[in-house]
Amino acid sequence: MRGSGTRALRAGFPLVATLVFFLEGECARAQAPLVPEAPPGPCWHLILTYGQASAPRSQGFAETATLSVSRDVPLGSGFAWGLELTSLALVNLTRVDLPDHPRESRALVAGAPFLAFEAFPRSAVGLRLEAGVGILWAFAPVPAEGSRFNFFEFAGARVRIRLSRRAALALGARRTHISNFAVVGPDNPGLSFYAGALALDFAR
Repeated sequence: MRGSGTRALRAGFPLVATLVFFLEGECARAQAPLVPEAPPGPCWHLILTYGQASAPRSQGFAETATLSVSRDVPLGSGFAWGLELTSLALVNLTRVDLPDHPRESRALVAGAPFLAFEAFPRSAVGLRLEAGVGILWAFAPVPAEGSRFNFFEFAGARVRIRLSRRAALALGARRTHISNFAVVGPDNPGLSFYAGALALDFAR
């Protein structure tokens, strides 16, 4: 009997020692100060939009498609600032007062600093709000009564769906207004576009 009891004690000792070391490790981990998670880094965005507008006066209808690239830097508390470059934008204009007038197209480039706010940046689904003001150059007047040089402003919102730790897909809407503010040219017709937006976000 004494031999069997001794063997049981010897067999149980490693289990007890393992349990003690495990509990000590968990206790030390619980008492260790929490290391704050690193803040998000700069983020790149590839943005596609398509929208339409009811244009003023003779420009009865207009539509636009754009391809933009932007980069932002976090400011803290969900805010970020950045720069957006629109490398390609096509605007089609239809003259409703001239039925035989051919459909007109415009190509343009634009750039704008912007301010953005990201809600729930670390969750699987988040919301991004952004707005900016910049300058635009078209290779022909936009609209036809306007000028090549214009100012433009945009504001929009996108719902972001995280694909991985560093990539996300975003869907949303954007309003863009184009105007020369009567600074360039004799007329200032202006155009306001309401567009759907598709974006790919890449975090550094």
